[in-house]
Formats: sequence, C-alpha cells, structure tokens
Amino acid sequence: MIELLTLSNIEEFERVAQQDLSLIAFGTFWSIPCRNQYKIFFDFIRRYNFDMVIAQVDVEKHPEIAKKCAIQTVPTLILYRKNKEIRRSLGLQSVENIHALIQTMKFSGVNNNFVDEADISSPFLPNNEG
Repeated sequence: MIELLTLSNIEEFERVAQQDLSLIAFGTFWSIPCRNQYKIFFDFIRRYNFDMVIAQVDVEKHPEIAKKCAIQTVPTLILYRKNKEIRRSLGLQSVENIHALIQTMKFSGVNNNFVDEADISSPFLPNNEG
C-alpha cells in the first residue's frame, strides 16, 4: 500500500529516502503546477497498489530539505532507492509517467517491504481535498 507523507524536517526526509522505494515531490502551496501534481498523486494512489512511500515537501516552509536536495525548480520529483537518488523529474508528471517510472524500478530488483495505511490528506490542496 502507498503511504503519502508530508515531510517537515531533515530527519523525516532521511527516513523516507532510505526506504526500498520512495518518491519525494518538492513544491509550494501557491504553485498551480505543484497543486496539480499532488492531485495526480491521489489519482495514482487510487489506480495503483505499490508498496512505497510518496512524500511531499513545501520548499518554502522547509528550505533546508530543498537545499539538501539541490531543488531549483518546482514541481520536482525525485525517486529514491535506499537513500540513493535514482531519477529526478522536473515539471508536472502524469499518472502514466509516474507509473512507468516506478514499474521500471520495480522490475530492476527493488524489494519493497514498507507497508502502511495510505494517508491522502495534503496541505497543497485547497481544504485538504483528496
């Protein structure tokens, strides 16, 4: 099952990045492409069932995380496998693009054991709509 988290400090970021497979989205609340990216995540979660973590970081509220990851553009998506950046995508990504990226990683020998309840609330969506 996919778990969606909102990261608020370096320690949380490091915990998520060290998972077998995690996708971290960097954005801002006021950016329409970023808000649309989070809506796409909710659609992705409803359509697919991967054992992974998807996390979001507000780069304005948590610049220390953005700096650590050298984020210069939002939205930016970074796929991690056991604390190693595997792929970085700039700009709005479709459900199909996210699915293809993760499928490629799953078939490359990723062993995913992280399972938790999906929490699909998001501060990036107006009124926490999901």
